[in-house]
Amino acid sequence: MQNISISKILVPVDFSRRAEGAARSAQRLAVHFHAEIILLHVVEPFHLDYAMVEPFESSLSELAQAHRQRKQAELDAFAAPMLEGVKVTRLLAEGDAASQILECARQNSADLVVMPTQGHSRLRNLLIGSVTAKVLDESERPVLTGTHLEPEDELSDWHVRHILCAVDLGTRTDHVMGWGAALAKEFRAKVTVVHVASDPNASKSLADAIAGAGLDAASLVADGEPHKVVAATAEEFHADLVIIGRGTATSTMGRLRAQAYGIVRSAPCPVLSV
Repeated sequence: MQNISISKILVPVDFSRRAEGAARSAQRLAVHFHAEIILLHVVEPFHLDYAMVEPFESSLSELAQAHRQRKQAELDAFAAPMLEGVKVTRLLAEGDAASQILECARQNSADLVVMPTQGHSRLRNLLIGSVTAKVLDESERPVLTGTHLEPEDELSDWHVRHILCAVDLGTRTDHVMGWGAALAKEFRAKVTVVHVASDPNASKSLADAIAGAGLDAASLVADGEPHKVVAATAEEFHADLVIIGRGTATSTMGRLRAQAYGIVRSAPCPVLSV
């Protein structure tokens, strides 16, 4: 069985309620795994209209510094009561948000990145934030998304009781099921593995893959659009977590910029991409 070690969890924050939801979910994981949380806020480069700046060029650096100090103070206060008792590192960076998140994950050897999607309510099936999309597509680390589906949701009671692994029987299948097996052991959760295919031999192939991974799981093969099948299955089985893999461009599930975006957008629970 694959060993899963989570000692550092990176949570990018923009001080929104969805960021609070991501921090709340990270806190629950950090307590369970005795992990450190890294809160990262990325400040956009400070600039003013050139016509306004020219007469006051000498004070521009002071304005930028004051702006950073305000953001640092906001970061220092962010989710402080919620994260009491958890080791927390708070980092401020400047530049492109997605690039800074990816770099921070690399430099700090984060084991997991936790961040919300942008869309909610009726728009949720249409939108995914550009920052989240780039991190999903380029991150070398597992990314947990969709942790705050609605601004009103209270996720303090989020538990992992049933895990749905969505696999394409490609090169990442063992990795997905390895995470499923490890998290199921950690949380004493049930596991169901779903594969979307019209191949009549897919059921046997899926059963062989599950047995080869040493995973105790129910299996399901269904035909249809992968993201719709996965979302419907997660809802039917009341899954608390969906695990998907970063596939190849030619796989049925596709790369993240293909089918997995649909899964992240439409799943009724958090999605872990590994």
